[in-house]
Amino acid sequence: MAISERNAAQALRSVSDVQRRTLLAKGYGQASPHLALSGVIWAAGYVATGLTPPETWPYFWLPLAFIGVLGSFALAFRAARPVAGDPAARIMPAARMLWMVGASMAFVASTFLLFQPKDLVPALAFPALFLAYVYVLVGAMGASRYLWIGGGIFAVTALGLILMPHAIAFWVAAAGGGGLLAGALWMRKP
Repeated sequence: MAISERNAAQALRSVSDVQRRTLLAKGYGQASPHLALSGVIWAAGYVATGLTPPETWPYFWLPLAFIGVLGSFALAFRAARPVAGDPAARIMPAARMLWMVGASMAFVASTFLLFQPKDLVPALAFPALFLAYVYVLVGAMGASRYLWIGGGIFAVTALGLILMPHAIAFWVAAAGGGGLLAGALWMRKP
């Protein structure tokens, strides 16, 4: 029995759709530990920010950033598959992670240098809004869970800016930290 051209095309589309969803689920699974690590660091850093005076912030943010960078590298290295005869193959995904984290940190820092905010509220809210923006962009490229995570981070941060700007550090801890942790749990599910 011969298969029609239409049925063959439909079968190929189905196979392609299954392949796309499988790769997306794998990507979500690999991203989950990164989101969990970032969520814990984000929440801890912003809660500490809300509880301490600004002059003490570098004492916990610098170590947290260092832990985050090293942790992201280690997670990416661990997730990469070893390739026989190419020991550097596992380094490349981890190096890409470092570039992505470094570029994001450099962008936020250079924005602060450019605009030199005097008010702490926008300075505390900006990293969360930037993170939300990046996640929405990734989500718009087809990884829809990132779209929802980014949208949630944006909504909670914006709500905090409107309702309680004096407590923005805690809103950003909930938006970024809570959003990333919730996203990590969601990403673990296929």
